[in-house]
Amino acid sequence: MIALTLLLCLNSNPTDCHRENVAFDGSIMQCALFGQAAAANYMRARPKWSLKRYRCSSRRLTDA
Repeated sequence: MIALTLLLCLNSNPTDCHRENVAFDGSIMQCALFGQAAAANYMRARPKWSLKRYRCSSRRLTDA
């Protein structure tokens, strides 16, 4: 499983940032090509946050 790591910052306080790992079902190449669209889709439900950066990695996500 590919991890799409997002750096999210609060709109009201841009110094308040955290990372979120989102599972991406596809290859690392697909994540590189379509990761921005997946991140934008993820952000639609989070209007109080802004996306500062994203990256794809091939590390495994652990279930919480």
